[in-house]
Amino acid sequence: MKAILANLLLVIIVSAGLVWGCLTWLDAYTSRGESVEIPNVKSMKPEVARPLFDAQELFWQVIDSTYNKTVRPGTIIETIPPIGSRVKKGRTIYIRLNSHSAGLISIPDVVNLSQRQATTMLKTLGLETIEIKWVHGNYHDLVVGLEYQGRPLQIRDKVPVNATVTLLVSSESVADEQDETLIPNEEIIENSDSPINF
Repeated sequence: MKAILANLLLVIIVSAGLVWGCLTWLDAYTSRGESVEIPNVKSMKPEVARPLFDAQELFWQVIDSTYNKTVRPGTIIETIPPIGSRVKKGRTIYIRLNSHSAGLISIPDVVNLSQRQATTMLKTLGLETIEIKWVHGNYHDLVVGLEYQGRPLQIRDKVPVNATVTLLVSSESVADEQDETLIPNEEIIENSDSPINF
């Protein structure tokens, strides 16, 4: 009886030891309970932020860049996961930088669209500053062209995302105004052909 109890006790002790050993190994392997906080590196350049990542035993990698004219170029604008999140040591943190210049946008075909349709299409692509220039035409509110810095733009031409582009929109009223300004000159020409009495 004593032998059976001794063997049973031995089995319990060995089993408990194995369970404890497995849990200890698993905890060490996964670094369970050793999470760290992602440091606040916003508005820092990567070389300045590196020591903060190193102190938390975190790796980092640049994955993308966007342009914001209100933010200093080359600085961190976002981390993934977000700043302040808790992650395990050894985790790779992905960062997004503010680029040194605005990105380029390929110009779509906006000719023969209405002013509203063309404006919506350009803003969807990222262009925010769009001016309207009314020109002579047979139809009202129809886009007949697009300009950038006075230069006509063609389909697939590229402009900076922060560029100011000008939509050339036709209007019959523009033609009417131009015709009205010509009337006095026509009258002068007609009067010049009439005989002069002394």
